[in-house]
Formats: sequence, C-alpha cells, structure tokens
Amino acid sequence: MGLKINAALFFAACLPLAAFAAPEWSDAGQIILDGVNAARAEGRSCGGKQYPAAPPLRRNSMLESAALGHSQDMAAQQYFSHTAKDGSRADVRSQRAGYAWQRIGENIAFGQPTPQAVLAGWLSSPGHCANIMNPNFTEMGAAYGLTAEQDAGVYYWTQMFGTPRTVAQVQLARGS
Repeated sequence: MGLKINAALFFAACLPLAAFAAPEWSDAGQIILDGVNAARAEGRSCGGKQYPAAPPLRRNSMLESAALGHSQDMAAQQYFSHTAKDGSRADVRSQRAGYAWQRIGENIAFGQPTPQAVLAGWLSSPGHCANIMNPNFTEMGAAYGLTAEQDAGVYYWTQMFGTPRTVAQVQLARGS
C-alpha cells in the first residue's frame, strides 16, 4: 500500500524549564491521549473544516517508542523537523520501532512546557487538529524530549498516529 503521511508543523515560543515541569514522558503521553480522545468524542472545527466525532484512539507502545526517539533526537541535536538528521520520516521511524502500519501520521511541536499546552496548540492548528480528528487513525503514541540545559531546557514533542496493517496485509507484504 502506498505511503500515506499526514503531517503538519507547529512552532511555539520556547519557555524556560525552570518555570514549568512536565510529568514523565509516558505520563505526558497518556495525558495527551486522554485529551485527544476527549476532543474526538465531540465534533470539532479545524481551520474552518468541520470534523464529526471520531472513535477513541488506543495507546500503542511502538508508536510511543517512535515518538520518544524522534523527540529525544530533536532535543539532543536541537533541530525541529519531521525529517530526522538521518533522513528518516515518521513511516521509517515507526517501522524501526516495530509498527507495521497501513496509515501513519505525525504532529511535532517544541517549547510548550506541559502536555496540556502542546495539545491546546495542536488543536488550534488546522493541520494538527485534522490529524487528531482523522477517523482513519486508530492508535497513538506521544512523548517529549528535553534539551540538556538544566535551567532553560526546551521540550520537543512528537505525537504519532497509526492504523496497523491487518494480518493478511502483513503476510502479503512478507510474501507469505
């Protein structure tokens, strides 16, 4: 099946770490998932386009791993892009994490100090909001990486969306 990537960028002002502290990355991911599912439970307008309510997303540890790896890489190398320094994009990073997808998407952000703040930013951005409301996605993982500066660290966030391949699709891809 052809590559289907839904991606959008969101830029935010960087805030000093000393002013805020996000929870552990896995807890932050759960907070984002809970907020996403609350948004999906109701219809929403994303940049003037109306989206009906969508089914809740399930948490996926492989998507979380891909999100964490990309967030940590962006923070360590201090860049902001859907394309990593090694040239990989969401599709490749999710496969490296073991996720066999038929649909994949990614939101990224930096600077927001809490999962609530990053989610609010994504929901107010038409492209990010469209990913969140996309009924074709069934699973999600989210995480952050933090730059090394102790008093002024910057959070880099990645939210991965996916729909896994069926067993038949995986077998077909393997030639089984």
